[in-house]
Amino acid sequence: MSDPFADINQEVALEKFKRFFFKYKKSIFIFSIILVVLTSFTLFLIDKKKNKDIRLAGYLIEIISIINSDEDKAIKELNKLVKLDHVGHQILSNLLLSKIYLNKQDYSGALKYLKDIEIRDNKLETLNKLKNYFISVSYLGLSDKQNFQKSINLLLSYGDYWSLLGHELRGYFLFNEGNYKEASKDFTKILNEELSTQNQRQRSQEMLSNIKLVDEDIN
Repeated sequence: MSDPFADINQEVALEKFKRFFFKYKKSIFIFSIILVVLTSFTLFLIDKKKNKDIRLAGYLIEIISIINSDEDKAIKELNKLVKLDHVGHQILSNLLLSKIYLNKQDYSGALKYLKDIEIRDNKLETLNKLKNYFISVSYLGLSDKQNFQKSINLLLSYGDYWSLLGHELRGYFLFNEGNYKEASKDFTKILNEELSTQNQRQRSQEMLSNIKLVDEDIN
């Protein structure tokens, strides 16, 4: 005969785990805006000899500054920039638009902008990695297993910090499928890597603790 109190404890742990998952499912995107801003300044410096590009770069920075305070206006202005004949700003505008839609948990909307991004310049390889990270997040949100596996394998192949982000996303995806054993492997790897940030370690540790409460077979 099963212990009813044990069943109740497990349900409570599972609900806590779900709340944790959805909380961090959104917050893991925050770091990426920093990369976008830095890249904006990089393009600004590269194109500083062209007056038109300087004005566009300054305009883009102004838009970035209002994203949190006036999201609708930022979307409107970024869509204007997308239509301009400037590859660098089209890329950044689409990335920022996808970032906004990811924060709104509109994953299909984010993918719409991500699929419009074509990065051919090797100097912008970091942006290409960021694009693929956003794509992975989108497919995670949509629970699209087939496309998620393709995008996450690409993210993992980058190595360094990008691969750790890939392990974190895959851990969440596996958890959402109920595959706690494999999910714990991804979170354990993050704990064991020197490149992991303190926030990543904290999230991973809490995930592992909750997995153990839900699945007693996980040591």
